[in-house]
Amino acid sequence: MFALTDLHLEGFRLLSPEITLVTVSLVILVMDLLGRGRNMTAIALVSLGGLALTAFQLVAAFNDQPATAFGLVAVDKFGNFFKLFTCGALAVVIFFVMSDRREKSTHIGEYYFLLLGAGIGIFFMVGTNNLLLLVLGLELLSLSSYSLAGFHKGEKRSAEAAMKYIVFGGLSAGVMVYGVSLLYGLTGTLNLKVMAGVAGAVGEGHTVSLAAAVTDSPGAVAAAMVLILGGFSYKISVAPFHFWAPDVYEGAPTPVTTFLAVASKAAGFGALLRFIGVLFMSPGTQEAVAAYGLQVGQLVAVLAAVTMTIGNLAALRQESVKRMLAYSSVAHAGYILVGVVAMDKAGFDAAMLYLAAYYFMNLGAFGFLLYFHGVTGKETFESLNGMGYRAPLISISMVVFLISLTGLPPSVGFYGKMTLIYAAWDKGINWLIICLLINSVISLFYYVRVAKHLFLMKPSEETAQPQPAMTGFLVAMAGLTVVFGLWATPLLEWTSSSMDLLAAR
Repeated sequence: MFALTDLHLEGFRLLSPEITLVTVSLVILVMDLLGRGRNMTAIALVSLGGLALTAFQLVAAFNDQPATAFGLVAVDKFGNFFKLFTCGALAVVIFFVMSDRREKSTHIGEYYFLLLGAGIGIFFMVGTNNLLLLVLGLELLSLSSYSLAGFHKGEKRSAEAAMKYIVFGGLSAGVMVYGVSLLYGLTGTLNLKVMAGVAGAVGEGHTVSLAAAVTDSPGAVAAAMVLILGGFSYKISVAPFHFWAPDVYEGAPTPVTTFLAVASKAAGFGALLRFIGVLFMSPGTQEAVAAYGLQVGQLVAVLAAVTMTIGNLAALRQESVKRMLAYSSVAHAGYILVGVVAMDKAGFDAAMLYLAAYYFMNLGAFGFLLYFHGVTGKETFESLNGMGYRAPLISISMVVFLISLTGLPPSVGFYGKMTLIYAAWDKGINWLIICLLINSVISLFYYVRVAKHLFLMKPSEETAQPQPAMTGFLVAMAGLTVVFGLWATPLLEWTSSSMDLLAAR
């Protein structure tokens, strides 16, 4: 009896960050109901405080030994990396909501509740080796995202974005669940370690390793992998599953677009890295499973090349800065996949480092968009004409973000791309490196358009009103983008130490 109680107490201790996030989300829901939608600043501050407390718990537990809570949730440094990433991204998104001049100042308490709800889904999604819990976390994230995309119920564009997101999201979820059910039917387990045949992994009932399934039913295994990768590809907007992203990004409120482009995308990559890493690359994985993983890597390489090419070519044709950033996000998903293709620790380290770099430059770019959309009411390139002289600090910061997104020195984006190139070079995937370099050159053309309209076009009659908090945030993000480009050691050490996913336990 006491042993069972201790086991449960230990499980709850391991899940303390998740419990904190759930508690805070319920608190702000009650605050919104009792305050009848009037105490929005207090609710936002409580949300930020809850995220800060959750982040503190994650940092305090970062060096703890890997463990499993209730046999389902893997508590390790890899999961903590993406959970901290999520806390940081959500904090910035909440700041964007508070700074959005077009957002109502009352009756938006559910905005914060849905954001924290999405964060809870991410926490379980990136922190489990059980495919069922992974799918449940993904669905919690998706349901919150659908509501957030259509948050402006009175706007046709927002409602259309939510409807498209729901339709495509439901389809992709069905596809992924069918792939998971195939794997379960073939192996008799939902635990990735048991499925991979890792020595010491505890199975449930009668299980068959994936190695045996590959030998006996190669077609069924291939179908399952394609379906599951298709579900992941939708979440991270990989071609040809990217078609929802431009319309949803454009129609959703800009803070929500920021969340989808940064936090949600990083969560998708976290779950994908865990799925591939644990299933195909864990120490002790059966040889047949590891060999099959190399074939999966070849498929991912094709997806990476197609995704970055389609994303960049489509971005060239956009007249809306928001849609351009949406297609840019698609292209960057292709870049990150280059690290996945390497199918080793160095490649996964590179992918995680690029995600960390992506955090600074993409949050900054969407913060710039949010500011000028509040000034001009538009998101087109022409609406930026001459605005560089009206808001010089914000505009110069945007140029820094554009340099980083392109991958030019001395930005953190340059360092991130170099680590991806080194990882691919070590594996001899030279054709993918050439594809990445060509696409980086293509991206320069549409990123430069923003700087051109800011500083080289005739000034408009719009007046950029001072917004000190947003200005300070963007300048700080631009500074970090350059600092980490010149001195990336902290980020490199953090991402490398977080890759305990592939360590023997």
